[in-house]
Amino acid sequence: MAEVLITLGVIGIVAAITIPIIISSYRRIAYPTQLKAIYSKLLVAQKTINDEYGTPDTWRFYQYTDGNEDNYTLEIINRYATQLSADYRGNIYFNPDKMGAPSSALMLNGKPAKNIPDFYTVSYIYSYGHMLVMKNGATINIRFAQAPSGGNHWSLMLNHIYAVFIIDINGLSKPNIVGRDIFMFKLVGGNNSIIPYLDNTTDCNKQGAGLSCSRKLIKDDWRMNY
Repeated sequence: MAEVLITLGVIGIVAAITIPIIISSYRRIAYPTQLKAIYSKLLVAQKTINDEYGTPDTWRFYQYTDGNEDNYTLEIINRYATQLSADYRGNIYFNPDKMGAPSSALMLNGKPAKNIPDFYTVSYIYSYGHMLVMKNGATINIRFAQAPSGGNHWSLMLNHIYAVFIIDINGLSKPNIVGRDIFMFKLVGGNNSIIPYLDNTTDCNKQGAGLSCSRKLIKDDWRMNY
């Protein structure tokens, strides 16, 4: 009996050591693959919208004159929700803890996201955006810089960002870490309209916030080398 207990104890110790490593290795492979698939579908949707309505820089977001923001929202929801295998959940005006952006979310460096100024945009978008919920549990949150009915996000407008997309690979499920399962993209002018949120990869490391990890993944051919 003693030998059996010792054996079980050793097995338990080995499992406790190896299982987290296996899970981490799986996420490093699976998450980039899932993100690439979602991002590719968004790009296809955006290209078609650009062909029909013109590129976002021609939509005149600043004048509230033609409702093109609503056109964009309706197009990506009504026409492409099926292709994206997603359901539209409308505007989000309630607790983000229930919708895939928990207040307990962490930055890549392990710091609470709610205490990081740069994460303000992320939490704000989750609280006041449009949501697509994928059938696989992933979420896409869209926050426009300006709405025809009012409500400006000045930090986006001043940087000529027309909308921000936050893709959460597994929605409400953990780890809820920016740069691991939460990634940011932005809508800008021109034909290549949906691009990574930051133009560099400087904060995609163990000491950084992780907001630039979407660009680093693309740069590294969708390998999570950080």
